[in-house]
Amino acid sequence: MLTHLIIKNFAIIDALEIAFSEGFTAVTGETGAGKSILVNALNLVLGGRATTDLIRSRAEEAVVEAIFEPSPVWWQKMKPALSRQGIEIEEQLIVRRILARSGRNKVFINGCATRVSALRELMRGLVDISGQHEHYSLMDAASHVRILDGFASLDERREAVAEAVGRLRALGREADQLQRGERQRLTQIDFLRFQLEEIDAAELDPDEEDGLMTEMRQLRHAEQLREVAAGATHRLYEGEHSAADVVSEICHELARATGVDARLSPILELLETARIQLVEVSGELRDYAEMVDADPRRLAQIEVRIDRIERLKRKHGSGVKVILARAAEMREELEHLERAEARIDEAQLQEKTLRKVVLAQARTLSHLRKEAGRRLTQLVEGELGMLGMAGCRFEVLIQHMGEGGELLEDASQAGVSALGPEGIDQVEFAIAPNQGEELRGMARIASGGELSRIMLAIKSGLLMTDPVESYVFDEIDSGIGGRVAEVVGRKLKEVARNRQVISITHLPQIASFADWHMVVEKRQGHDRTVSTIRQLSEPERVREVARMLGGVTITQKTLDHAEEMITKAASFDPEEDDRAHPLSP
Repeated sequence: MLTHLIIKNFAIIDALEIAFSEGFTAVTGETGAGKSILVNALNLVLGGRATTDLIRSRAEEAVVEAIFEPSPVWWQKMKPALSRQGIEIEEQLIVRRILARSGRNKVFINGCATRVSALRELMRGLVDISGQHEHYSLMDAASHVRILDGFASLDERREAVAEAVGRLRALGREADQLQRGERQRLTQIDFLRFQLEEIDAAELDPDEEDGLMTEMRQLRHAEQLREVAAGATHRLYEGEHSAADVVSEICHELARATGVDARLSPILELLETARIQLVEVSGELRDYAEMVDADPRRLAQIEVRIDRIERLKRKHGSGVKVILARAAEMREELEHLERAEARIDEAQLQEKTLRKVVLAQARTLSHLRKEAGRRLTQLVEGELGMLGMAGCRFEVLIQHMGEGGELLEDASQAGVSALGPEGIDQVEFAIAPNQGEELRGMARIASGGELSRIMLAIKSGLLMTDPVESYVFDEIDSGIGGRVAEVVGRKLKEVARNRQVISITHLPQIASFADWHMVVEKRQGHDRTVSTIRQLSEPERVREVARMLGGVTITQKTLDHAEEMITKAASFDPEEDDRAHPLSP
């Protein structure tokens, strides 16, 4: 529901804040006072086109801000789209649009900057404006199929068909992709087999590489290692004046000295231990020197092996474990590719089977839509008759795309190419406003007044299923008066039981049925014209309706007549009228 509209420096409005309520609000005023400016401003916050001509003279920018309190259903439906735009969900939806003479216009939703295209998408389902504005769901032929489905409670069936069509298309894409990639698939199979054969032939061991590197280093330095060990053995034990001999002599000298001073005994024991260890170390070094073998053949084998591992690492990863993990992935990929041929046949068979099922579901849905279309046609034409348009024809056109691209009326002839998320149907609401005229799509109807009444008739028929929360009717009273005007007022009152209704009108018969009455007034200031709007008290309302009845001179009789009209309209009970003229399908 629209709760506030704030306008600054827009057309002939300086600054204006309007609070709206539930129910039926009538907006009246003298011709040229600026009533339609409100609709133009609201159209902007719904994502409508903007030009710098809308900016008030001598101002650099115009600002239009609207505050909505959407229903939980709308919040839930639009939550994904709001999240994608980074817009936080709050109790209110605040839309602000700024028009600048520089051309750098700005759009904000709940304080978050966004684009006009995103605004237009997000505002769907909040407000419908009838008149010469694009923000009306019934003017968009693409939305007619969903409106019809809502009217006939076919949403779940449509969603089931959409899901099945999605699966069917996925199967078709998979089969096509597999067939188109057959040559590439065979090439990839050969390449994977070659790589796996190369890895398998290497018989890799995750713990092998470190051992090979150690052994290679030892073989490359074998002669040096043997010389070091032999030299150490000579200096420690085998050579003249070896370390072992020197330590033995010292031990003899200390042994004689202990006879003089027993405190040398522990030192002698330590030195004896060291002498024994020197002998043992010498033996170990001798054995090591004899064991070290410079084996060129073994070294060459190891170098070849390490080079093989390095080449595999350059191709597949930084280590043997990585290479083996990549080999496992390649085996899985190879298995998938080798199964692809069978998968092509399987996908084609599944697609063929599912195609029959989906076509049957879509044709059943089409049959139900045609029945619902006939009911909606009768309902809307009945409403149009009451609104003074008995010669107007309304029809729900349902056609199907044939295999050759031609439009067909027989659903049984619709081919697979006609299948889409909505089924096989192309739905459009068509109107012939006058007797003898051909049916035309609603978007091609030119008359604002006729269009508004047609919209009111359709909205009355769709009242229980239409998701839009607020209706704005502009020029709905064009070309009517008397009894028809009163019927229009009654209809607006009926619709306002379940929706917020705002109607700009020149007729007292319509304004008298409103729950709230606002008047637009144009005043001449010192050097410029200013338009304002305010809500009327009950006495003021009587006088405004009297002005609409009697023109410039308002007599007491005119005031009494105005008061009588308002009182009579206030006693109107839409529920009793429903029993006489039921609106539900």
